[in-house]
Amino acid sequence: MSWSEEGSPGAVALRACLREVDDLARAYLLEVRGVTGYPEAAIADEELLATARESLEYLLRLVAGLPVTSDRRSLSREVGRRRARQGIPLESLLRAVRMDFRFIWNALREHVSDEDLVAFSDGVLPIWDAVELHLTDVHSGYLAELTAMRRQAEHERVFLLRSLFEAERQDPHLVRQVARALDADARDLFAVAVAAPGREAELRAAAAGAGADDMLVDLDSEVLALLRCADPGGAPPEWLLGLPVGLAPTARGVAEIPRMRRVAARLARAVRPGDGRALLVRSDWPAVVVRELGDVAEVLAEEVLAPLDGLAERERAALVETALAVLERGSVSEAAHALYCHRNTVLNRLRRFEELTGRNPARPGDGALVLLSLEAARGRGAEADPHS
Repeated sequence: MSWSEEGSPGAVALRACLREVDDLARAYLLEVRGVTGYPEAAIADEELLATARESLEYLLRLVAGLPVTSDRRSLSREVGRRRARQGIPLESLLRAVRMDFRFIWNALREHVSDEDLVAFSDGVLPIWDAVELHLTDVHSGYLAELTAMRRQAEHERVFLLRSLFEAERQDPHLVRQVARALDADARDLFAVAVAAPGREAELRAAAAGAGADDMLVDLDSEVLALLRCADPGGAPPEWLLGLPVGLAPTARGVAEIPRMRRVAARLARAVRPGDGRALLVRSDWPAVVVRELGDVAEVLAEEVLAPLDGLAERERAALVETALAVLERGSVSEAAHALYCHRNTVLNRLRRFEELTGRNPARPGDGALVLLSLEAARGRGAEADPHS
């Protein structure tokens, strides 16, 4: 069936529908209200009716091959952008747009005689093409607006977080604003992590794989992860533990995020190139202390460990391994079990370590000093990895 040939059944039907477009829009309004996700609270009848009229007229003119103004050509994308701002689910929007095909088809059939129905059915392609063009542009506009909205929300979130981090004193109003920007309650628990410098891509990739990339924040040169803890105990997500990040203790409320961010940043700066796991306060504080002490830590390592340098490599490694085992487990017996040796062997090695260095790792005061010295030495590559 020809839709553009003057006087043809198709052209006559199209002209009739264009004259009745106001009535068609009202009928369309009743149908689209039945689509889930189109509540009156989001879109008033007046707006929906006006959009239906413009869209139906645009589609009918496309099918008829009539001139379409630039304003009408941009209508579809604008509809998509507007529905994104109104919070209409994309699935609901596309379902409503797809209804146009059936609606226009039925409206045209009302003006086609019985003898022209077969030819009419053969002319379905132009209607489908017009609706598909409209659908594609609506979809494109929706996604473009959604991207813009997310970018704006990200800017707002970064601005509010920076304000929270720079505030000299706690501002309850600002805390509530940040909570809203994070789509959270001000009392929610948060895992706060900062990517190690130069290894931000690993955090981004893992967050994307876990569906948590929207909880990453680019803050100056820092990539920060703020993840609400589903576990009432505040346990961080498992996927975060296997990344080169500094992971602070759980922030118990939005107001505590700034302090935990500072802790996470210090831990992150202590991540070494070979580290492939999160650094935690309870287990990795020596690395942070050594980094903060700088040259003092290096000199400390030289002072405490220098007497071991003259030993054969095998003896030196055994003494360091034993010292670390005692420091990590806090018990000679447990250290012996971990090293697969007799308790007396551990005691003999501790005595030898003390004879050479003047420090006994089993004594609390000496233990902290030895632990920091070994950590500093590990950083220089002079000793075995304390975490191996």
